[in-house]
Amino acid sequence: MQRVVVYGGLLVATALIVGRPLIGHLRPKKNVKIVAHTGDGVLPAALPNTDARLTQEVRTVRVGEQDRGYLLLRPVTMASERRYPLVLVLHGDGGTAGSYHGAYKFERGSGEDAVLAYPDGVGSTWELERATDNRDVAYLEALVAQVSSELPIDRERVFATGYSSGGFMANVLACQRPGLLRAISSSAGGAPYNQKETWPNGYPKCPGQKPVAMLALHGLMDMGVTPDSGRFSAEYWAYVNGCNTDEMETTRYPECHAFRGCPRGLDVAHCEIRGLGHWVWDRSPEITWAFFMAQ
Repeated sequence: MQRVVVYGGLLVATALIVGRPLIGHLRPKKNVKIVAHTGDGVLPAALPNTDARLTQEVRTVRVGEQDRGYLLLRPVTMASERRYPLVLVLHGDGGTAGSYHGAYKFERGSGEDAVLAYPDGVGSTWELERATDNRDVAYLEALVAQVSSELPIDRERVFATGYSSGGFMANVLACQRPGLLRAISSSAGGAPYNQKETWPNGYPKCPGQKPVAMLALHGLMDMGVTPDSGRFSAEYWAYVNGCNTDEMETTRYPECHAFRGCPRGLDVAHCEIRGLGHWVWDRSPEITWAFFMAQ
C-alpha cells in the first residue's frame, strides 16, 4: 500500500513495512543512459563461500542506561598481524540478530576474511525517524567501538548491510555518522529521510554528511517496499558521492548496473531481481562482499 505526499518540494511515496509507514523513497530519475562495460568494474565476479569456520557469541554493549545485545561472529583463527573488516548485518522489522543470521548468513560471501556483527533492534525494529539523538545510531556506533577495541579491526573498513528497515537503518547510520562506514548495502530498503538539512537539489541531508559507497538490491516483485525505493536510494548516494546520475554501466551481473563517473572508492550500484519479493536475493552475500572489497 502506498500514498504520495510532498516532502521538501519533492514527491515522496510512503511504503508500508509490517504495518508501519515509512517515508522512504522519492521518485527516481527516468531515462538513465546504460553503457556497456567490459571487465570486473565495481562488481567483480564472486562465488559463495561454503566452508567458513566462525565462532558465534552473544554479546552486549552499554548504551546510556541500557544494555543492547548483538551476535558476534569471528574467524576461529585470527592472525594477530592482520586487521579485519567489520560488517554490521541488520535485520528487518520483526526479526532478531539470531533469526536473521539463521536465514541470511553473510559469511557465505565474506568467509573467514571478516568479523560480522548482527545487531538487535529494540522491539525487533529500528529507529528511522529521529534526525538527532537516535538511539540506534548511538548503539551501532558503540558496537563498532567495542568490537574494535577488543579485536584487530580495520576501522577504515567498517561496512553495514541491511534488509528492509535494516536497509533503511544502514542508510541512516551512513548519513548521521560521517566517516564511520566505508560502504553500505541495502536489500529491500531505501535512502535516509526526515533529516535536519537538505542538499541543493532538495534531497535530505545530515549535518556534516560525507559520501559513502552504496549497493542497492531490490526485488521487482516487492510489494512491501516497492522497487522505486531501491532505485532512489542508489540515485540518492550517486548524487551525494558526485557520480554522473544520468549514466550507468553494465556489470558482470545482468541484474546490476553501476553509476558512471563516481570518485574512486565511492561507487554506487543498483540491482533489480526478477521474481523476488520482499526478501533478500540469494546472491546478496557474495555480491555485497565483492562490492565492499572493491571499495
